[in-house]
Amino acid sequence: MSLTICLLQAIAFLDLLAVGLIVPLVPSHVRKMGANHIYVGLLGSIYSGFQLGSGPLIGSLSDLKGRKTILIMTLLICGAGYTILGITESIFVILFLRAVLGLFKQTQMLTKALVPDYETNEARQAEIYGKMAAISSAGITLGPVIGGHIVEDHPENGFTFIAAVCGIGFVVNAGLSYFLPKPLTRQKKKSRGNEEQAINLLYTFFSSIKQSFVELYKVEWSIYWDVFLFKALVGFAMGVYYSNYSLYLQSTYNLTPKYVGYVISFQGIIGSVSSFFIGFINSFYKKDEDYSQRNFHVFVLLSMSLLGLILSFNIYIYVIWLVPLAISNAIARLVTLEMVLKRSHGDHRGTLIGASNSVRSLAGVVAPMVSGYIGHYFGVRYVIYASLVSAVIGLSMSCHFRRKRLKID
Repeated sequence: MSLTICLLQAIAFLDLLAVGLIVPLVPSHVRKMGANHIYVGLLGSIYSGFQLGSGPLIGSLSDLKGRKTILIMTLLICGAGYTILGITESIFVILFLRAVLGLFKQTQMLTKALVPDYETNEARQAEIYGKMAAISSAGITLGPVIGGHIVEDHPENGFTFIAAVCGIGFVVNAGLSYFLPKPLTRQKKKSRGNEEQAINLLYTFFSSIKQSFVELYKVEWSIYWDVFLFKALVGFAMGVYYSNYSLYLQSTYNLTPKYVGYVISFQGIIGSVSSFFIGFINSFYKKDEDYSQRNFHVFVLLSMSLLGLILSFNIYIYVIWLVPLAISNAIARLVTLEMVLKRSHGDHRGTLIGASNSVRSLAGVVAPMVSGYIGHYFGVRYVIYASLVSAVIGLSMSCHFRRKRLKID
């Protein structure tokens, strides 16, 4: 493996390590500042909302100005944003910073886009992407543990220190990006003036905002509506669950930030292992050609897990139920995608994948706000009930479609 590819993998790892340090601690920090659960929900919704349209915008900008240049620029902006996050005492400034970070935090996308510039062999590219995903997962797993330890040891200024470390991490990443060599596959230079480029980027900005809705409009819902609904239900259930994850553990089980980090990392490890063995899991479903049985089992496992989490009377039982929850979530991501591709028969595959991502992103926008309102008016302990309701709806629907399929067979 070339030194350049190793450098890209290091950038991807350090990126998620820095994010893992601070993101799980933001809800608790905002609550200490006096914000209610609605503002906590807004933090997630604003970030997801800007992420919804920023991908095509940053991608287009990287095509025009160079992926390396845009990667360095976004890393420096994110570094400044996360640093200010630990200094400011204004909730509104934090909300604004979450919008800025949602717009520019596209490091993982840019590093993946850079791979073909340095490796032209498609088989090798797939191998690189797999290793990059595994290395990145290690970063997001380690981050919460380290951040939790620091905040617990330094409760007064620990968050500020972590924000500074996170900012430094992004600056270091920008420095590593600077040493990336010129790409082996050069882009064709486009003879267009600065004014035309500006117009193109402005058009891309507005078009990217509505792109997700356009993709959803293109879908032939008579064929795919059930699959996208399943994806939305899983995305909403997990989105609501993760929105108040840290606050739930602290208020229900009195966990310190250190142990919250351990729980988050444990669930991340289970999810990564489940994704790694997805081929082995699929070997048990050789006759499940339409994925209806797998989809039904996903919702069974998801519903049982969420019910088990609600009924858990101590943290040890809670952690046990996290295992099937992480497994069902990992399998669900693949099953819904495979169901879409199975029905497409090769037609409009790109549109369907784009629509699938839009469904997930829209669920990421709605879920934090729902959890915020529930947490504010009923209490953070009741947020997980919304996840359970979504999972049970999916279970009943998947059971219906499973029975319908068996009757046809």
